[in-house]
Amino acid sequence: MRKFSAICMGMVMAGLAGCATPIEKGPDIGHYLAAPSPYHLVEVMSGKENRERRDILEQALTASGISYRSDPFVHEGREGTNIFADLGTKSPTLIIAAHFDRTMGSPGANDNASCVAAAVSAYEMLAGGDPLQHIKLRFLFPDMEELGLIGSRNYIKNQGVDDVIGVISFEMCGIGDAFGIWDVRDGLAASLPVRALQAAGDANNVYNATHGPVPRYSSDHHVFFLEGIPAVGVTMLPKTDETVLRDYIENPNAFKWISTSNRPTIFQTYHTAEDTPATLNPETLEMTARIIVSTAQELDRLAGEE
Repeated sequence: MRKFSAICMGMVMAGLAGCATPIEKGPDIGHYLAAPSPYHLVEVMSGKENRERRDILEQALTASGISYRSDPFVHEGREGTNIFADLGTKSPTLIIAAHFDRTMGSPGANDNASCVAAAVSAYEMLAGGDPLQHIKLRFLFPDMEELGLIGSRNYIKNQGVDDVIGVISFEMCGIGDAFGIWDVRDGLAASLPVRALQAAGDANNVYNATHGPVPRYSSDHHVFFLEGIPAVGVTMLPKTDETVLRDYIENPNAFKWISTSNRPTIFQTYHTAEDTPATLNPETLEMTARIIVSTAQELDRLAGEE
């Protein structure tokens, strides 16, 4: 998840403290290959440099028999690579996005290895079930999200969006028993992505709620929204944190947030050296994978009715 630049001094100091703390790297890919699970994939990705994280993702996809495409780009002299993998051949396309890069000074477990791992697991589950009848599903793993949504901007430049019916970017998928659908701007409440997500929550008995534009935070869905495509973000959270999370989002510069213990649970480790696998719940990763699966199935059904 990318944080916009307007931040209070307390958050700046917390970020600097995170940068000063050595980042421990997780185990090598053999740890995941020996016993594949979303949590083990998070452990392997944690603390690795972004190019290593991309390589790990590619190895995990290959090990699962998932065909993928690499989409390289260059931004201001820096090389990046988006990865995407498709299910189905129909049109239009639903994009499920989960960026694989991490911010400097953080191991990047919840932000955003958690969602990458859940997405890989969801692909495996969907591939083993009934094929989608009315849409193609594209799992997009953008690079350089933390540098300004650069990967997704270059994806649009390279691949286009003519057949895209909706985009859902998953951010911070490893903590909690509920999920929030955010950046639901005017006209999006009744869109196919939001309706499918809500139906998926109901089908899995997982509490969910929506929130409008979020002024400080953004993610890959936003650049698709600017292209006129229904696009929202999704984040997992403890249901008991809903009130404090809404307060934090609406009043991000309040003095009380300088103490990280006052912040919503998911933001206590956000972009810090404490964003490690030990803070995540394996059950939440598995819940996220089920939500992705159900969302794709629900949107496929809704698309068939239109």
